[in-house]
Amino acid sequence: MKPAKIRFNGFEWEHNPETLKVVEEDNISEHKLSKGSSFTVKNSSKCRRISGSGMLTGYDCIEKFNELLKVQNSSESGILSIIGIKPFYAFFKKLELNCEPSDNMVGYSFEFIEDSERNFTVKEKFYHTVENGETLWDIAFNYKKDIAVLVGLNPGIKRLDELTDGSRVRIC
Repeated sequence: MKPAKIRFNGFEWEHNPETLKVVEEDNISEHKLSKGSSFTVKNSSKCRRISGSGMLTGYDCIEKFNELLKVQNSSESGILSIIGIKPFYAFFKKLELNCEPSDNMVGYSFEFIEDSERNFTVKEKFYHTVENGETLWDIAFNYKKDIAVLVGLNPGIKRLDELTDGSRVRIC
């Protein structure tokens, strides 16, 4: 089976790049508790970065590179379609010529960065109003939520065991 080609804003790679790297990092923070213990929380994902390199070949390889350069120079994000990954909006951040062009071959490398604004799906926020000396542990138990998730959603809460009656705690 022939693999799908990479596409971005109307440009389709004639041949898929020789190398392709997809990097997804998480924003993780550590919270210290009393008596020296701590726990970590995944706050949110950072934008994916996609990079790679390859060769454009044929008598028109320089024209193909210049066409790709025009696509890269547009400042708007577009849909990036890559083998094995659901298409998503990205910016074409960088395009480099990696070797001296010959009559029928030119090397290149590229980098895309995810457009998190356009890929963000809005979720309805839900809050709980604290009453009767509840703690964040109580709220997590009542809503069947992981305490680390609630801490990540409520960065302003300094102590998990001391919440003010009437304050709001974000649940999701």
